[in-house]
Amino acid sequence: MWRFNSLVLRDIVIMIYLDHAATSNPKPAQVVEAMTHYISQGCANPGRASHPLANDASRLTFEARERLIDFFSADENAQVVFTGNITESLNLALKGLLRPDDQVLVSSMEHNAMMRPLRQLEQDGIIVTVIPCCPETGLINVADIAAAITPKTTLVAINHASNTFGTIQPIDDIGRLCRQQQCLFLVDTAQTAGVVPIDMESACIDLLAFTGHKGLLGPMGIGGLIIGHRLHDTAITPLITGGTGSNSELEFQPDFLPDALESGTPNLPGIAGLNAGVRWLQEKSVESVSLHEQKLTRQLLKGLREIPGVILYGPDDTQPRVGVVSFVINNKDNGEVDEQLAYEYGIYCRTGLHCAPAAHKTLGTFPSGTIRLSVGAFTTSEQIEQVIAAIRQLASDTH
Repeated sequence: MWRFNSLVLRDIVIMIYLDHAATSNPKPAQVVEAMTHYISQGCANPGRASHPLANDASRLTFEARERLIDFFSADENAQVVFTGNITESLNLALKGLLRPDDQVLVSSMEHNAMMRPLRQLEQDGIIVTVIPCCPETGLINVADIAAAITPKTTLVAINHASNTFGTIQPIDDIGRLCRQQQCLFLVDTAQTAGVVPIDMESACIDLLAFTGHKGLLGPMGIGGLIIGHRLHDTAITPLITGGTGSNSELEFQPDFLPDALESGTPNLPGIAGLNAGVRWLQEKSVESVSLHEQKLTRQLLKGLREIPGVILYGPDDTQPRVGVVSFVINNKDNGEVDEQLAYEYGIYCRTGLHCAPAAHKTLGTFPSGTIRLSVGAFTTSEQIEQVIAAIRQLASDTH
């Protein structure tokens, strides 16, 4: 198993980072090296010149697009559009695709990156239908989606895995339903890209939104939208327009992908880091990362389940889930626990509503929220044991 050396907090406490659902930390050395190279030696604007540095930048950008198409098993005609993050990707898909009187179906487990754009679009005449999920696990029933589809249903938009409770939704079944009903399928992979194998073709995914800085182990500031062949080049209206390096003689936006949806200077160091992160995952295999995180999650759930006063939320370890665990301690304030874990034990996690109030309402943890622990590719079994011991100590202080 791959490892990084532990980091020292205040020269006393060893830092244990369990906030990977927010962003992965640390990054593979290859990611840092790739970004450093393009910042210090090879940063140029791809597609804007013909000198060697610009050509190298264009080759890198092309390589990253091709790597992502292969990584997500997209169809050969799919297009990768780079964005600043997955929130921008979702906004691009939703606002660029939906028109007044279109209906979109979403789960009750969505992140605000999905729900806020939709609530904004609702004011413009978009019909937003929220499908309730199981109040114990957060799992959606595909039959409920089927029952909600109408002639106005343009899009089904689903969060592949909950950033709060770890629930993995059955996207293969949902995708097949969408294809049968001739509606488009958008998947938010913020918590699954790089952690769970994803096959766009077999899951019938038309639009896949991803971010670079979580499971893909790249830097912040880079994400993207992969657009399948069922959408025409002009089907999505761009969020912004401007210089693309192509059709420069025209004052109108190009109508071909990816240029139609990418304006301005791209984040080349970010693309380099993302490309290196995905390459690292291809070498190690997503399957091995998934098995590693599943093992740690089972260990964490088992340990927490045995602590008096600890209440766990979300699916158990027999159900599909990612390495995200939510809990509370009876008679303890979540914020106080979070602070104690960080400053007394060096355990970094996150508390609150995790930008997903809909998910917390579904599982009954709104408005107080939960304490969230999320493992990553470099988390170790020894660290999990230390976390369990720390929480056991905190829970015992309440009795």
